[in-house]
Amino acid sequence: MPRLDFDHETGAHCGSTSLRDLSTYYDWGFDEPTCFGLGEGLGFSYLELPTSPHRAIFGRTGWLERAFFENCGIEHTIHEGEAFEEAWAAIKERIDDGDPVMIFADLYYLDYYGTDTHFAPHSLLVVGYDDGEDGEYVHLADSEFAEIQRLPTDRLREALTSTHVVPLQCRYLTVDDPTVTVGFEEAAKKAIRETATYMLDPAESYRESKYFSGQGVGEIEAFAADLPEWSELPDPSWTIRFAYQNIERRGTGGGAFRRLFADFLETASEVVSLPEDAAEEMTGIADDWTELAGVLREASETESEADRQSLLWEASEQAGAVGQREAALYRRLREQ
Repeated sequence: MPRLDFDHETGAHCGSTSLRDLSTYYDWGFDEPTCFGLGEGLGFSYLELPTSPHRAIFGRTGWLERAFFENCGIEHTIHEGEAFEEAWAAIKERIDDGDPVMIFADLYYLDYYGTDTHFAPHSLLVVGYDDGEDGEYVHLADSEFAEIQRLPTDRLREALTSTHVVPLQCRYLTVDDPTVTVGFEEAAKKAIRETATYMLDPAESYRESKYFSGQGVGEIEAFAADLPEWSELPDPSWTIRFAYQNIERRGTGGGAFRRLFADFLETASEVVSLPEDAAEEMTGIADDWTELAGVLREASETESEADRQSLLWEASEQAGAVGQREAALYRRLREQ
């Protein structure tokens, strides 16, 4: 019954919580906001989906976990495309060797959530496995739960091979050498500069993601412009509510991930030259997103089509304004 001696706590976001747990395990000394910032986690994508909810926004990038390891100079490998049997055998081998493994899954198949909504990619850690009377189980450290969760491996198979939201095929990340080879100041400077670059001018950034093809302020502008048209979608109430959830709930830490990044800027300002009010301004931006989320929630709950349309116009104006406010801050951060 292999099970790592593993300290785990709940956190704000799945990816940054998993990175923080790894930081604790390997003694890197990073808290969750720092992991999020070093991973260039702040982003914005606006997606059209073929099925309900038909539109989706994501306030983080698709490269958070990969960028964290690259910026910190930690040797790692991202695996994808293997058959489940091959991937599971490799994951168990790493557990046997004493190393947790990060996996990317569809939350729908993680039974302990009890959700009927597909949501991917959800990041979490494999920290053990065992053979039960009714089959094999995996032990998972998940950001939403204080206790290690136990899941049948047949459900793990479904979670790792889902094609909903974004296609997954046994994507997992292994730490090959846990040595941090890049100092915090250098890593933080690079992460902040690159974040500001792709949020302003994605074409100038070398970052790209197979999951979220678009990133940046331009995506916020597209979201703002399209919001009034959401009334014409097949299920507008659910589409609007899903957007509210992806701003204020669903592991964002509140304010579309902007609060996490504000905390990172506060920490980074101790060693990196930043605008004096950078963290405070990002906190204000997070507050703007929280206010916008409240309007979307109200729009999702009203039974009046006229009121819903009015609220969508209000949300559109708010989104446009917060996009401009973000752009102004990123220009200042990129100049540092």
